[in-house]
Amino acid sequence: MASSSRHLLGLPGELLEHVLSFLHPNDTVHFGRTCRSAYDFTRPSNKLLWRSAFLHVFDDPRDVWAELLPSSRALTKTREAGWDWHDELGRRMRVLRVFQDDDVDAIQGNHDEITGTIIDTFETAYIATGRNLTYLDQVFQASSNAERLVHDFHNGIENYCASNDTRVDRSMITRSMVPRQPVSPDSSKLHVFYGPTRREFASKPSRVGARAVVYDWSITGPDADHGPFIKDLSGQVNWTSMEAIASLMSRNFDSAKDVHLETPIGFRNNIRHLSPQNPEFPNDWAGVSGKWIGTYAFLDYRDLVHYNIAHGPEHGAGLESYEEATGDLMLLDLRLDESDEAKNDPRFRTPLPVCEDLPVLYFSGISRSHRSHTPRISIRGSASLVPGGREVRWRFLINYAGADQWQLEGVQPGGVRSGGIFGIWTHCDHDENGPIGPFCYYPYSLCENKEELDF
Repeated sequence: MASSSRHLLGLPGELLEHVLSFLHPNDTVHFGRTCRSAYDFTRPSNKLLWRSAFLHVFDDPRDVWAELLPSSRALTKTREAGWDWHDELGRRMRVLRVFQDDDVDAIQGNHDEITGTIIDTFETAYIATGRNLTYLDQVFQASSNAERLVHDFHNGIENYCASNDTRVDRSMITRSMVPRQPVSPDSSKLHVFYGPTRREFASKPSRVGARAVVYDWSITGPDADHGPFIKDLSGQVNWTSMEAIASLMSRNFDSAKDVHLETPIGFRNNIRHLSPQNPEFPNDWAGVSGKWIGTYAFLDYRDLVHYNIAHGPEHGAGLESYEEATGDLMLLDLRLDESDEAKNDPRFRTPLPVCEDLPVLYFSGISRSHRSHTPRISIRGSASLVPGGREVRWRFLINYAGADQWQLEGVQPGGVRSGGIFGIWTHCDHDENGPIGPFCYYPYSLCENKEELDF
């Protein structure tokens, strides 16, 4: 090996970099250990070498950054300026090594760092068939304990605490007064993009834990425009809410769907521009026009009230004995509506800011159950960018008998023309302590498997 190294090191630097660019990064590291000259050549300061090594196994983040909208690009400027090919490669390869070694202590002990690395890898993935997503597949397939990294609701309602303070008014405690253990936004975000874990699919307590968030009246309100947003009028996504909704509705959709449909979950179904833009609708940046499919869930109103208003601090969360109902599988056929009537519809007004990098889109269409001989329901809505330009906000208005009845506020967490939309439905008039529940819609094309449903 030393002799081979000497021959290689006799090459001009540019040619040696080209030769090493065909090696896996691990082999480049091994080459650097063969002799002092090889070590010096493979120092972190050789940016061209480590850029080639990085691009051997990962997508080029510059391609992703170049396609970001102005608001999103502004948020990455510091990251771009400080990008170091050697350090970023090392960070990602260390994560893979931890999983390949099946080191449970390292997975759990470095949770935040590993989670941040995986989120960063996902957010710099260029295409669904690219190297970044191949790497993420390798990470989560490398260890039977890999899903320990993913926060979920397997432990049920997390750390609900009943105060023993006798000074507390025990006559009525609302659910919003009962503290819940905080989860970092990155942990919630990873769960949304990864999808339900195997634990969740097999665990009744995990449903209880997700419901504890979703059916809490305090989850939303006017300052969140009755959607899954932070209640501060910022319009930013509340990832705790989004995580619970996505966890619950991914499984509900999986139960409600027909056998020839798939539930589009996982990293590959949450990447930006997953669905191509329809050339027939050049203004439809969000991919509104076409077929969508989804469902909704709800608790009996008496159970909802019982859960939210506990008559004493010793009262348990109460969701273990409640079975929510999942609605019919709903099929949507939507088209852009560029009329002035749609643009001036007061139902589309919002107190929350939107990103103006792309125009607000308005649409209309029909919704009906997949069951035959069911009436068609009028639906209209809007799509806009969440501040920062990464996620897409959706509003759906359901009209029965000529009157608006239900308002659905959702977020497409993967971004423009990505996968599912997850959100909260409420009554259009937003009565205090009114009914509330989760919903999901997916682009129909992502759910197709063996054969299509007949619209």
